[in-house]
Amino acid sequence: MAHIVTLNTPSREDWLSQLADVVTDPDELLHLLNIDADEKLLAGRDARRLFALRVPRAFIARMEKGNPDDPLLRQVLTSQEEFVAAPGYSTDPLEEQHSVVPGLLHKYRNRALLLVKGGCAVNCRYCFRRHFPYAENQGNKRNWQVALDYITAHPELDEIIFSGGDPLMAKDHELDWLLTQLEAIPHIKRLRIHSRLPIVIPARITEGLVERFCALLSADSAGQSH
Repeated sequence: MAHIVTLNTPSREDWLSQLADVVTDPDELLHLLNIDADEKLLAGRDARRLFALRVPRAFIARMEKGNPDDPLLRQVLTSQEEFVAAPGYSTDPLEEQHSVVPGLLHKYRNRALLLVKGGCAVNCRYCFRRHFPYAENQGNKRNWQVALDYITAHPELDEIIFSGGDPLMAKDHELDWLLTQLEAIPHIKRLRIHSRLPIVIPARITEGLVERFCALLSADSAGQSH
């Protein structure tokens, strides 16, 4: 019989409640994990001035207590190495600072990336969009409509990528609206979703969201490729 590992995970409560229940202080994070901060860990605390620390307690529950090298912890804990100015480093490594319309990046001929929401459930220290001007690319219905008008006017586009931030920070009814609009654009054949929420807060995958994705797949199977 295969060995079964039981994880200490929170109950499947409302995902918005879990999203709001976060730790923003490195000292509190280490305390919750029973980790004594050494000189190196203490030196990294000020990196939250460069990029805020944000970790839901639901995600912390999956970290190994007493292990400063826990892979999940290393993803989110501030580090003094963030102050190092590396030669050739760019705050815009993917050259994404200039959107064609607010919140829409069209770098490649047949695909565009829609920044559905600017926020994330967790702030990963390796985030390559920590310097992105989200204030100028707000994820709201007005900007989404402008982006959809652009997509409609560019028939060479056949693939849309939902990104952010994290696109699943949008509520179910907002995602439903976006999907409905995209389904009405005949040249869109593929939709990709870049998200960490399913592993950070699994409760984000609500029954309603699953049903909507299933409906999208059913439409695709029926010959309405999106």
